[in-house]
Amino acid sequence: MTGPDINIPERAVLHILVLDFDTLACEETSASGFSSRGCRVRTSAHKEVGKTIGLRLAGFDQMIKGRVREILESEILVSFEFTNSTIVEKRRERRRKVSIPALVSGRASQDGIRCEIVDASLSGCRLASRRLENLPRDIQLQIPGLDLPVAGEIVWRSPELAGVKLVWQFSNGQEFNRKGLRSPEAADKPASRPVRDTSGFGVRRKNPSN
Repeated sequence: MTGPDINIPERAVLHILVLDFDTLACEETSASGFSSRGCRVRTSAHKEVGKTIGLRLAGFDQMIKGRVREILESEILVSFEFTNSTIVEKRRERRRKVSIPALVSGRASQDGIRCEIVDASLSGCRLASRRLENLPRDIQLQIPGLDLPVAGEIVWRSPELAGVKLVWQFSNGQEFNRKGLRSPEAADKPASRPVRDTSGFGVRRKNPSN
């Protein structure tokens, strides 16, 4: 089924953030060849047809849910899966063991506690900390490399572990017609860009001199 019209020039090369739902790892890269059905993403990290990933274009708040449909030498072809609502994934999935530092707080608070994400999947993750009793049921997670917090709900907890259901805000595609895009950037020349302390998504970078 054809998705909504996307007002992105087919020849545009845009700066994007790719989220691997299996590991919650983020990659800043570029995408091109946009249509209502999908795009081409420059990456060598996702070598599994059918894999679900998240794509976010710089300047847009919601993430596009995508699925890898073909693997090329230095790119993947991604099919968009637009939705009309907030998604809480309920299906059971294999959890991947990870070790990701995260700042976790209530959804209306900026004061959080440092936790470690010890396993992850599209539908949820597990947190480790000795201060989990200080967290409310409805939380948000700040994950390295991902500029926007991820909403979650604690579904169980023990003294040092908690199981979290992740609530992803996926795009329905309509905002691409309502909001103007910035001028396309040729992302194939990263060395020519000045070094900044933030990424194109507002992610604070570590200062190498610290």
